[in-house]
Amino acid sequence: MYTVHMDHTGRLAKMQAAVAEAGLDVLVGTRLKSVTHACGAFCPWRSTVIIPATGKGEITLICPSMDVNRLQQEGWLRRVVGYSRQSMMAAAAAQVADLGLAKGNVGIEDGASVYLPEGFITRSEYNDLAVQLPDAELIDAHRIIDSLAMIKEDAEVHLMRQAAAIVDRGQEAVAEALRPGMSEKQIAGVAEQAMRDAGSEFAWTFTGGQEIASGHRTWTGACTPATDKIVQRGEFVLLDLHGMYGLMLGDVAHNAVLGQPTAAQARVIEGFTATCHKLVEHMQPGRTLGEAARATREFVEEQGWTEFIRGFGHGIGHFGDEWYPTLTDAEIDGVSEPNFVLQPNYMQEIAVTANLPGVGGLRMERPLVITETGNEVLSKTPFEPYIID
Repeated sequence: MYTVHMDHTGRLAKMQAAVAEAGLDVLVGTRLKSVTHACGAFCPWRSTVIIPATGKGEITLICPSMDVNRLQQEGWLRRVVGYSRQSMMAAAAAQVADLGLAKGNVGIEDGASVYLPEGFITRSEYNDLAVQLPDAELIDAHRIIDSLAMIKEDAEVHLMRQAAAIVDRGQEAVAEALRPGMSEKQIAGVAEQAMRDAGSEFAWTFTGGQEIASGHRTWTGACTPATDKIVQRGEFVLLDLHGMYGLMLGDVAHNAVLGQPTAAQARVIEGFTATCHKLVEHMQPGRTLGEAARATREFVEEQGWTEFIRGFGHGIGHFGDEWYPTLTDAEIDGVSEPNFVLQPNYMQEIAVTANLPGVGGLRMERPLVITETGNEVLSKTPFEPYIID
């Protein structure tokens, strides 16, 4: 293991400058991404971070009172305020008022996402804040943290590289242990043990921790929490593993085949593997996300694989930053940004899925970072499935 220097002072200054540039006096950030990005600690409770514009005060974290002491010890922020008998928004409004900004432009994080723990402000929280700050103008400003989190700091790239290495170790352990007769839950346990031994902090419980699927379950869903199903010879086995290091979420999905593939399985493997390599080829600095997605899709169409190939990725980074932006050329509010130009230290969770009912399903996910001259896939697990014969 190794440590890196995270410039939290510089990060917080950038956040405050971005609030000022947006014409806001203060941002009341409720999303898991925003809270984590600001406080630098594991904060799973409903919390909010108060980010005043540059020169207008100090950033404050508001969390349930029961966790104040831990977050003061483990996080970056000196100001951590608890709430219990009063609402979270009442506590937030009190902090805004203490800053002298109760009549100013107050940013909130509104919107929608398919990502369950996103943390956009709820209707009741919005109404509560509006009552508590009757003279303020509440303005949606969720893009502020999105924009800051898309380009990773060098230290974050180092931490993600280590997180990916931890998950690679989980994949290796599964390959060593995998055999017919194991249950999906047993496979998940092998991976979890290996990654914990290698330093993983968290298994990302939003997807059931380690996602394991076999046989028909490999082509039936986008989320595959492990079950009691017994793995059979001749089946595809999908291994979507998660480990966290320094709050950076390693997410590496790989695959195995128990026995020599049939002709139909070999065709799926061929199309899947070639598309994985082609996607990496198209993720180049200076191109847009939309261009990379479109070029990869056109390749799939040319090869005649549209029947079973899908993709091509989602956001990745620190705990909570796990959806925006998806890698597509479609303009979807709050989901994609196809015109975003790839630049050094932009990080994407590239993904390809191959789902052919009756034959099998495969999934690839890898953290990829854009460099000055190309890109780096941070996981060293190959795209080609394990053949367990």
